[in-house]
Amino acid sequence: MKNFLLLSTGIAASIGFSPIAVAQEAKPSEQREIVVTGQSLSDTEKALFDCLARGCPPEEDIRLTLAHAENQFVAGDYRDSRSTLRQSLGRNKKYGDELPVPVSRLYRANSRISAHQGEAKDFQLSVLDMRDTLAGGLGKEDPRTLAAEVEVGDSRAKLGYPDEAERIYKRTEERALELGNARVATYAKLRQILLNQARLESPSSPSSYKIELEKNVIEGLTQISQSPLEGADEFTLVADVLLARFARKNGDETQTEALLKRFAESSGATRPILIKSEPMPILSNNETEIKERGVLNTSDYQITRNSVGKWADIGFWVNVDGQVEDIEILRAEGAANWLKPVAENISKRIYAPLKRGGIDPVPGFYMIERYSLTANKTTQTTGTRLSQREPILRIERLDITPDDYQRPEGI
Repeated sequence: MKNFLLLSTGIAASIGFSPIAVAQEAKPSEQREIVVTGQSLSDTEKALFDCLARGCPPEEDIRLTLAHAENQFVAGDYRDSRSTLRQSLGRNKKYGDELPVPVSRLYRANSRISAHQGEAKDFQLSVLDMRDTLAGGLGKEDPRTLAAEVEVGDSRAKLGYPDEAERIYKRTEERALELGNARVATYAKLRQILLNQARLESPSSPSSYKIELEKNVIEGLTQISQSPLEGADEFTLVADVLLARFARKNGDETQTEALLKRFAESSGATRPILIKSEPMPILSNNETEIKERGVLNTSDYQITRNSVGKWADIGFWVNVDGQVEDIEILRAEGAANWLKPVAENISKRIYAPLKRGGIDPVPGFYMIERYSLTANKTTQTTGTRLSQREPILRIERLDITPDDYQRPEGI
């Protein structure tokens, strides 16, 4: 099982999306069951029910809960998936000191589902509870707690508080350095750099501010690339990818070409490594128009509410050259017009060239990604305690590719 609901917010995912051929017209195929866990929805439901009926240990309860919640999510039952997780938290959060890692996984999974539903408050609180559970059971200086602190920063950035996120990243980097944890320190530093890259791309940032920001971004990435902290060498490739992306925005493709050549001349990649991508487009309330402005008119609220809740699974091949082929919508809930710019975005990605020849050559990877059209709930638009969807539609993405990267049977 991939346990995609448990994956931490990764640097690679934050780099963005990117790729190459012209996307084919997006048309949802006929409904078919795609089970990432390898067990049917009825099987995971029965396993969890039987577990609870016999009073199974909390760790088993949590493991079966997560398997069933994932299946519900894949089936498009977001509300039921979140309900499954919340019920399990009601049963098991008291075991946080005894089982901090399993319980934290419940909170992390709930945060993922909440984000796809636009439940901003639950998303925020679940990430905090995840961090606090690890801190209480493992201690604040444990590497897993420090990494969870970075996730808290990610949540603040995602909810529109970049300055607060930056303070969290800096604090975590400093603490990790004090404890000699180079990996977490470098991870937190990269998150700060990504924030600054986003500020550089913001049209509202003054030019004088961007000059200094650009200098800091390049210096930070160059340091990670050329002089990594001992024990954090794995992040040099991430820094190189970000530097190449930065150069492309200034019209320089040479660093991207050098990265591709590096993999082509070596043994090649044995897993998908995204080299070139573009940011996912922001959709307007009419689903197909790309928004250049940041807000929608108040008259758009009803259309926004009607748009929320759509989702789709998009499958595609990454060939040996790292190019994307055969993009197709495997399943879609609701009208699929909003998926056309998503498919076009995926088509422009470029991955590292794959391993050819020798022992265990890699013929390609089949990827499946879940996209959800949502908008956060807030009380700010109503002036009361009643929550309402924000008038800004956004797209949530989650990689639900099976572990073996093989095209699921029947697709």
